[in-house]
Amino acid sequence: MPLTTHMSRSFPVVGLGVVLVTAACSPSGSDPSEPDGETRTVEAANGAVEVPAEPQSVAVLWRPTLGAATQLGHDVVATMGTPGESGQGLEPFLPEGVDADALSVVTNSPSEEDVNIEELANTAPDLIIGVDTQVGAQAEMLDDLEQIAPTVLLEWEGTGAWRGHLEEVAEVLNEAGRAEEAVAEYEDAVEQAREELSDAGTDPAETELSLVRLQDESEVRLETSASFPGQVVDDLGFARPDEQVDPEGETDFVPRSYENLDSADGDAVFVLTGSGYPEAPDAFSDGVWANLSAVEEEQVFHGDHDVWGAGSYYAAHRIVEEVTAALTGEAEPAV
Repeated sequence: MPLTTHMSRSFPVVGLGVVLVTAACSPSGSDPSEPDGETRTVEAANGAVEVPAEPQSVAVLWRPTLGAATQLGHDVVATMGTPGESGQGLEPFLPEGVDADALSVVTNSPSEEDVNIEELANTAPDLIIGVDTQVGAQAEMLDDLEQIAPTVLLEWEGTGAWRGHLEEVAEVLNEAGRAEEAVAEYEDAVEQAREELSDAGTDPAETELSLVRLQDESEVRLETSASFPGQVVDDLGFARPDEQVDPEGETDFVPRSYENLDSADGDAVFVLTGSGYPEAPDAFSDGVWANLSAVEEEQVFHGDHDVWGAGSYYAAHRIVEEVTAALTGEAEPAV
């Protein structure tokens, strides 16, 4: 699939745009949610929001938003995460070398409703960026959030929204130029990977790449082209098995039982496991796996779903690197 069908450096506004730039100064003793100094007005899922023209203390209430904000050069004063987990569950959303454990986490889990309002207020943000999903949990707590700082809610429709999310966060933070750089870097990485694959004798267009998430001991999920990892391998130009092209219903995956594992076969298979299923195996050659042609050809590889499902440009780069390493013979198969 041509790369240009997914990406554009022109950055059209996706559901959110700057509609007004104003210069204002909040009077002393005003509502803490009123920004001081110059402001801009943005249109968000929760309507028009007046935000600081140059926010200095941004809090983010979605991990992909953390990825977007740091990709755009902003540190954050508070974020969603999971204290006690390795890197507080934040490493796939951060550049290499950043100490994820040093970030101020105001949640106990990645669930959108799990926000400690008091801890968030203690971080004194001048801007809060949250999400509006079908669940609508953060929309319901909007009044509390707005008592702390101007709050922008961005629509989130699943991990496949990762590209548009960067654009929208860039609009809020007035960082369109940095966003264009991030997209260009990713496009360059994809092009370089395609060249390396070709040099190694792999033609992505003639190679069916299967993505299989082990959800639990009874269910696997086939990642379709609508999902985050599915979009990345589509960018690389790989063919996909027939059952991994279109999702079922409103999901971006196709659920299957292990008895139907043959639908997960391909010329190469990436098996994705993560912290949501800590008992998952890390090698795949016995039992129900034995009949797959990819197993017989030793073309089954392991991937960390905490990364492959992260919905961030950092994670997209990791996927590109891992697929390239596997299909150029630099990575060991998981058989």
